[in-house]
Amino acid sequence: MPEIVIEPAKGTPEEAGHFAELMRISAPEFFPDLLGKKFRKFFVGAFLEKDNLFSHKHVVFARFKGKIAGMLLSYDWKAKNKEEGNTGWLMMKILGFDFLRQLPAFISSISGSGRLEKGGYYISNVAVYTDFRGRKIGKALMLKAEELARESKAKKLALDVEVDNEVAIAVYKKLGYTIEREHEIGLGGKKYRFYRMMKPL
Repeated sequence: MPEIVIEPAKGTPEEAGHFAELMRISAPEFFPDLLGKKFRKFFVGAFLEKDNLFSHKHVVFARFKGKIAGMLLSYDWKAKNKEEGNTGWLMMKILGFDFLRQLPAFISSISGSGRLEKGGYYISNVAVYTDFRGRKIGKALMLKAEELARESKAKKLALDVEVDNEVAIAVYKKLGYTIEREHEIGLGGKKYRFYRMMKPL
């Protein structure tokens, strides 16, 4: 049996806890700033639901020797167009005032980070637990994203990465991604700067 196994999420409460923690690991400052104190509660709730962009339907987990080691959240342009509205309603339902307070930043993040054109496949988040790093699990998840993109008939992959995340940027470049543009999101007096990186299929 191979040490790394990539499999679709089943949508269990146990997985939801892993998803929330791996989402935090993927953007430890950005998500609390964007979603407020209830960000973990939101990720757990959204993961367990269907028809939203954080649903388990869009998640695959990497297991190493049977243990969850990392995850990939990704989706195509069709899901983005269909589920964006539901995602916003779910945010309002779970986050309440925190969401309304951050609505301008959320809209900015959708128009910048979350933008996806027809034929696009978006790698929203990739994360690996610290204990499992150095075992090529992140690369395996990125290659899985390419496989899923081809299955969806997408023509190109897109992702957003913080400009100071030099390690991730170097990995993405090795995998064939190029920087297309830079954009920023203002949150609570801080500015988060991202590169949009693309790879044709």
